[in-house]
Amino acid sequence: MNQRVLEVLAALGCLVLFIILLVMLPSLMAGVEGLAYVMALVVFIAALGTAGYMIDKVAA
Repeated sequence: MNQRVLEVLAALGCLVLFIILLVMLPSLMAGVEGLAYVMALVVFIAALGTAGYMIDKVAA
């Protein structure tokens, strides 16, 4: 599969994950909503970084 297509699919998947986390985590972590938003951002960055690493590893 083309590397650009994989990158776009990974980015869209991570964006969907981020939106789901932004909606779900604050309701699950009542009282510490600020931490929930930070955790959603950290998970998003980790998922995007891992996806990029795996795509780079497959392409090499």
